[in-house]
Amino acid sequence: MNSFFSTFDKSSLSQWKDQIIQDLKGKEHSVLEFHDPIEELDYKAYYHQDETASKNEAPGNFPYTRGLKTSDNNWMNGALIEITDESNANKEALALLMKGADLLVFKTKKTDCDWNKVLSEIKLEYIKAQFDVPSIKHYTAIKEIVGNQLNTVSFNFDPMAIGLEIINELIEASGSQQHPVLVVNGFGVQQLGATSWQEIAFSINIGHEYLLKLMESGLSIDEASGMVHFHIGVGSNYFYEIAKFRALRQLWSKVIDAYNPEHSCTYNCNITAVIGHTNKSLRDPHTNLLRQTTETMSASNGADSILVLPYDLYSISGASELSKRMALNISLILKEESYLDKVIDPAGGSYSVEALTKLIGEKAWSYFQLIESNGGLFIESGLYAFVNDINLKRQERIEAFQAGKIIGIGMNKYHSPVLQKTEWAKRSSYLGIEPISFDMESKNSVV
Repeated sequence: MNSFFSTFDKSSLSQWKDQIIQDLKGKEHSVLEFHDPIEELDYKAYYHQDETASKNEAPGNFPYTRGLKTSDNNWMNGALIEITDESNANKEALALLMKGADLLVFKTKKTDCDWNKVLSEIKLEYIKAQFDVPSIKHYTAIKEIVGNQLNTVSFNFDPMAIGLEIINELIEASGSQQHPVLVVNGFGVQQLGATSWQEIAFSINIGHEYLLKLMESGLSIDEASGMVHFHIGVGSNYFYEIAKFRALRQLWSKVIDAYNPEHSCTYNCNITAVIGHTNKSLRDPHTNLLRQTTETMSASNGADSILVLPYDLYSISGASELSKRMALNISLILKEESYLDKVIDPAGGSYSVEALTKLIGEKAWSYFQLIESNGGLFIESGLYAFVNDINLKRQERIEAFQAGKIIGIGMNKYHSPVLQKTEWAKRSSYLGIEPISFDMESKNSVV
């Protein structure tokens, strides 16, 4: 391969620019330069090797910009199961496993749940499972059932949503068994309208706060990091999202390295990418297939697991069979037909992605430092300042959408002649802010 490329003459940056100017046929070179006012990023349509900070870093090497994977790019294909009836949840879980899911995400708001019934005949030694449950009581019951397969399960306890006291309760309940129990809910703030770098900064700060609490209880950095995992949202800007995953891994490694870990696996973010609803449409539902596909492709460049939520999960009528099928199969198709799981770092070598990684990473680190200087997000004043910043970005996105600066096919432009009448149900707020739904905002937008 190297000998093949050596037959081509290397082009300098000035030669690239000369050729671009020639191809533009009199147009200003600036038409290929862009400013994103919401993300506050300046970038170009092209980049040259001379403009990147690449050090030819290989996958599996610090600072893990290209991830910890060194043999393939396999990820777990997730499916959400909301538990209202235990027997039905078990039947649904077994059916999803037969259809290609290898990560089951169980979610319930029930005070009591018969977990023996839910997990009946599910072989946890061959798959992964996450549990989104409301109390330590559920954690204790599940842990007892799982037994020696505890390394295959994780819990999505989010202290930012249910209270910081849950951290001490989990420390006591987990005992000497370290496994992922504290989730960093970057997905939650991404759904509010946060920028890519705000989501990363939030994730690093919360993750770091978890580490400090866990190490104060007597755990080493290697033990503490194993109890933290990340849920990261995925937006519609394909290259931003790829760069975001790379920047998160890089900056998290920077934080971990400050505590001198003994094992390389300690640096792993353990990312579940979640494909959400901010840009999904109920009125023109078939447009969601394209959105979910490109977002899943972005996530495949860095996530350990991918959970595509049915596009109508939060509709009044609930998730349809079609939306559930799409949510499960998109990830499978990208594996089985596009082979994105076979290439360790599919976006590796892209100068544009490397440049965006640097831009987003620098802004995220600066914002993280600002959050830290405000006392972090575990104190009221620090959280208040952060929420205000997110609110501003949320409003900017809504105004841009309503003005037609952000295009939503089937929502504020190019409407289908036949629109569905399904309506959104009320969604739970996070940090006191309601998630964005462009589909709901489109009623007042420019057509």
